[in-house]
Amino acid sequence: QDAEACGCFAPPDPSVPIVQAGERILFSVENGVVTAHIQIQYAGEAKDFGWLLPLPSVPTLKLGTEELFSQLLNVTQPRYLLTTTTTGACTGFPQSITRVAGAATGETTNVNFDGSGTAPFTPLVIESSIGPYDYAVLRADRKGEMLQWLTDNGYFIPVGTDETVGPYIRPGAYFLALRLKSGKAAGDIQPVVREYPSDLPMIPIILTSVAAQPNMGIQVWMLGGGRAIPRNYNHVVVNDSQIDWLGRGSNYNDVIIRAVGETPEKHAFVTEYAGTSAVMQDVLDGPRRFGSPTELALLTDPADFVEYLFLKNFASSTNQGVRSFPPLLKSLVLAQLPLPTGLTNVTEDQFLSRLRFWLGSWRMQHPEQFVGWSPTFDAPTLAAQIEEKIVVPARAAGALFRNFPYLTRLYTTLSPEDMTSDPVFSFNPGLPEIARDHRATLRVDCGLGGSVTTSPATLTTEQGWVFNLPNASVGPDLSRGPGALRVETLAEEGAPLVLVDNGKLIANKVVGCGCTSLESLLAFGVLALLRRRPSTQLRVRGSQNSVA
Repeated sequence: QDAEACGCFAPPDPSVPIVQAGERILFSVENGVVTAHIQIQYAGEAKDFGWLLPLPSVPTLKLGTEELFSQLLNVTQPRYLLTTTTTGACTGFPQSITRVAGAATGETTNVNFDGSGTAPFTPLVIESSIGPYDYAVLRADRKGEMLQWLTDNGYFIPVGTDETVGPYIRPGAYFLALRLKSGKAAGDIQPVVREYPSDLPMIPIILTSVAAQPNMGIQVWMLGGGRAIPRNYNHVVVNDSQIDWLGRGSNYNDVIIRAVGETPEKHAFVTEYAGTSAVMQDVLDGPRRFGSPTELALLTDPADFVEYLFLKNFASSTNQGVRSFPPLLKSLVLAQLPLPTGLTNVTEDQFLSRLRFWLGSWRMQHPEQFVGWSPTFDAPTLAAQIEEKIVVPARAAGALFRNFPYLTRLYTTLSPEDMTSDPVFSFNPGLPEIARDHRATLRVDCGLGGSVTTSPATLTTEQGWVFNLPNASVGPDLSRGPGALRVETLAEEGAPLVLVDNGKLIANKVVGCGCTSLESLLAFGVLALLRRRPSTQLRVRGSQNSVA
């Protein structure tokens, strides 16, 4: 049966933990200007969509691209890879195998004057529209007047907003209010790019608490000249003895929730990737991608038009020969080439993927399935829409990864009651890189003809924790031990300041569950060896201590 694509740009990788984030933001900072690409996540009625964002200054607003975040997820999502080796005469698979699972337009300003020529107070600074949105920029001097203006002008205000906007009300501050245009659906929501003067990026998490879910995921990417840090939140290093390595990190998000929950006020981020931005170069705006809008506008045959889009890499994924467009592009194409109601067992992706077949031989053989289907296809108009809403935002986003050499990905989870301080981000170029890939080894001892799935095994994690497993297919008990290896404070220069180091506690927990750690093994067995070789020091990964 056909499988519907979920918006990813690659087949699911079992080694990649699935994380659902409530907020996804890409920040860059240059010459005192913050640029924020924001993916707006919303499920509900279009009439109930309302987005209110505090700002330190009047922003410039543009449309973004969903593909930016899909591709960022692909190249920076943590992966937990398990290498399995065997000793003895194993049955089940070869003697040695590495088992890696899957690997601002039309902007106007409205100012009303009374008869004296003096402008009466109004919170409105700018009122305009962009893409699927109507928006307004309002002064944040007075809460009552601002909320009343939103109510009078049909902007949806979630319950609880009156209390949470308080910290952002002050002279010189602003709010951006966004709503869907009349006739638009929730599926028309598109990322927004805002630029505004500011020294540092910030997420208004206090205001977010109005509509937040428990343990809501927040993913932040930062572009700059070095590694990014949470400036006023703590930093957590995850205890990888709690990761389900045999399950390819399937419990990853649960461990993050535990680790963040162990920090003061539950205010902390995990660094999931820190390194070169080259992983995203030419991904969104490769030299051969998109083709020419002039060529596209001349393709008046619908099948030629759609095939050109596939040829020029507009497709987001392919599943069993069925190619898929990203949601926004698909909605643009289907607005002019809707799926005929008579094709009852055909999906929209199947229809567009084989458009020439459906409109050609199939229609000739089954004309009854196309009764009443007579769309007016306007190639120039559709090509212009695709250029404006798909190509231009993708190229602008792609250019960021050539302008900034370093990319950092940070992640946390927060519940509404913990959203009491807005996280601010900065940079510390002296901190080391952090890879997305994490590796553990599983050594299975089959003996004489034992099964690789039922024989005893030794699991060694990346941080050096060692588990002796009675059965290679059953992992260790993960109910013991903290989620955090370390809780740190990161400054804009210098090494991390360690607030909590759980190395010894984890070693005791691991030993207490009938397993061992490298530190425990060495502590019991290495003294005699060291007496013979007094100059030797053994460093234990996971505890950062030397055994001498």
